[in-house]
Amino acid sequence: MPPRKVPDSKRRIVSPPNELTSEVHDDQSKPVSIRAGSQGELWDEEQPIPESAEPPTKKAKTGYARFDELKSFKGQRYSSMVIGGTHRWTYDSGQWVETKEEPDLWKIKFEAKKHRNRTAPKGSGAPVGTEYHWLIVAHQHVVKEDANTYSTRMEGHKYKLAHKSVGTNAWSVNTVKGQRDREIQLLEDSIRRVQGLPPVISSQKVATQKMKDPGQKTLDQIFFGGCW
Repeated sequence: MPPRKVPDSKRRIVSPPNELTSEVHDDQSKPVSIRAGSQGELWDEEQPIPESAEPPTKKAKTGYARFDELKSFKGQRYSSMVIGGTHRWTYDSGQWVETKEEPDLWKIKFEAKKHRNRTAPKGSGAPVGTEYHWLIVAHQHVVKEDANTYSTRMEGHKYKLAHKSVGTNAWSVNTVKGQRDREIQLLEDSIRRVQGLPPVISSQKVATQKMKDPGQKTLDQIFFGGCW
């Protein structure tokens, strides 16, 4: 007996999965384009997690996870940029003010505006007006180049101490004592990370760069007439 023919009106056409649209988000009407930029530079700063948020669910792999999508890292739930992401900023000419308070202690203050090196995709990141309080633990390496000029390089870590969402009048850690206690916790974490570095012998010297003779020309100065 020949198979019964199904009318065209009742046929269901199944399209093959698309790697760009196979992941479905309840709060997203359009797929995230993997061509919007590099993963490390897509998203803005941190975004608070709602208390009622559900644990992250497994979804099909796509190019990038959404900024506000719940993620997990070592048992900790979070949203915002994925672990391993990178921001690159350019700071306007700011002013660094430092006041000596003790023989080896300076109080510092720096103010400037910073700008993304790449434009953020429309609608990504935290809402405009979101505020953050960061605690920076860093090394600043400085070389004096002349009487009034120093080259400087800073590297280290920054911790999010607290945030303030748009439309609220309170910080996520909303008391002075609470923020001081959190600062202590973060500094203790920084100490543990230093203590966890690979062991060294007590006589190991700190590496130094060989300083050139003040009268020695560089190759650029010899061939291109650079000032020295």
